Amino acid sequence: MDSALQQRQSLSPSRWFNTTLVVCTITAIIWLLAARVLGPSDAWDQTQPRTMAYTTDIIANGRWILPVERGVNPATKPPLYNWLAVPMVKLMGFSSDLAHKSPSVVSLLLCWLIVVRLGRRLDGDRFGALGWLAGLMVVANYSFFKLGYLARPDMLLTLWLTLGWVAATTLLLTPDQDLRGWRGCLLRLAFWGTVLAAALTKGPPAIVLPLYAFVASRGLRGSFKEARIFGWWWGLPLAVGVFGLWVWGVYRIDPDHLIHKLWFDEIAGRVTGLGPEGNQFGPIEFVRRVVHMPTYYLLRFAPWSVLSILGMIVIWSRTGNASAKESRPRRWTTLGRTGAWLNGAAVFVVIIIVLFTLSTGKRADYLAAAFVPGALLGGWWVRQLPERFNRAGTLTAQFGAIVVLATMTVVNQLPLRTDEAPPRFGDAINDFIHEAEQYLQAQPGPVVFWAVGETHLQGHLGYSEKAGSAALRARLEAGGPFWLIAGRQIQLPLTVGDWLRERRYQVDLSQICRSDELPRANGWPGVVGLYRVEPRTP
Repeated sequence: MDSALQQRQSLSPSRWFNTTLVVCTITAIIWLLAARVLGPSDAWDQTQPRTMAYTTDIIANGRWILPVERGVNPATKPPLYNWLAVPMVKLMGFSSDLAHKSPSVVSLLLCWLIVVRLGRRLDGDRFGALGWLAGLMVVANYSFFKLGYLARPDMLLTLWLTLGWVAATTLLLTPDQDLRGWRGCLLRLAFWGTVLAAALTKGPPAIVLPLYAFVASRGLRGSFKEARIFGWWWGLPLAVGVFGLWVWGVYRIDPDHLIHKLWFDEIAGRVTGLGPEGNQFGPIEFVRRVVHMPTYYLLRFAPWSVLSILGMIVIWSRTGNASAKESRPRRWTTLGRTGAWLNGAAVFVVIIIVLFTLSTGKRADYLAAAFVPGALLGGWWVRQLPERFNRAGTLTAQFGAIVVLATMTVVNQLPLRTDEAPPRFGDAINDFIHEAEQYLQAQPGPVVFWAVGETHLQGHLGYSEKAGSAALRARLEAGGPFWLIAGRQIQLPLTVGDWLRERRYQVDLSQICRSDELPRANGWPGVVGLYRVEPRTP
């Protein structure tokens, strides 16, 4: 009887309630990764072939400072994402989607872990339900579902901005006497290290962190002058100096690319809308699309964005019934350390939305870093409700997360853009890559690419050389047998066999394997084949 009583007590409503939240949150992160990793390959989409090609080029040709896509196009982003992907690609192979996307996967897991850990520390409940609830929210949204398994730098940038926000807020909330020793030094190094890492990941967005450090000093320490605790006199020159070494390296390699592509097209052109990477309307987009970023935040972080906004309203509202505003403090000032962190979270969300609104090139992915502090705000708003509504809200959040993840999983499994690419489009490409890879590994030798489009085909096979007729002609003139991976051109001659016959090359062309017939979508040439080319004996 005693053991039965103890068992019933251990499964009391409160304990059962908390346990289901933990299980649901952990299940959500596993679900997201399983749905994306086991789902159809999207390596052909979202300019991922470009990012993957840079990583392959670093390994194949050792171009660490300015990697090149398919031997033609120098990188348009700083290379930190590719540097971090190199070890996993070396370990798992060029053809592994997971290896190329590993920096995004690790960043997703760390963002989830950070929000769970921070939320548990801030929650007055010893169980730390705020952390688990915020972790659930930060996983079950469209942006993290997409970016967490994408070979693009956005998820990695989100990690650096999140870590920088945590380091900056910790610095601001630490008493001066505790910042004089090794702890203060480590916190400052961590902050400026994240600024540098963000710059080496995607350049200009790194400005978010110094801007937050300056603005939050007023709210959390009472004066903008308190921003001095960040050690600007040495931290900023250190971050700028190290980043400048990479810029100098790019200039030594290709000054025209640095000036015209990286500076004008990617930075000035995007911000002003005047470059090829900007919009077609120019600076007027500052006004015409001013509501886009707030709208993106609402939609891409739905339904949790609404809860986070409610959290902001509550913490910034005034307490008490006094008529004079100055005698009614803001709610967050009455909540101790938790209130200070929530205020910092709200300031960070606003800064990100406002800052990226100031660019004419507005993309929803830029806002992903606002979701971690937004999840804390949304989770806290649910937690501060009266107990009955708190429980109902938490259970509703769990149900909502299941619906969100289930919906996104179905959409991921059954792509809706059937006019551009059919279901399993990426898997069909990868099937050919894996089959061709076996032949290339069994009989190593020179490989030439011809009419293969602008896909991840070369990068996933471990090559980063110029493709096309000039490369094929050079190999034919060099003599000897070689491998040829060729697609089908739109203009005449259509096939590589036609091209060889038209130019009267005396070679034997044997098709070893070929891909399925696929539409010409996202740079894919329709069909490709692996050929063995042997000089014809007289």
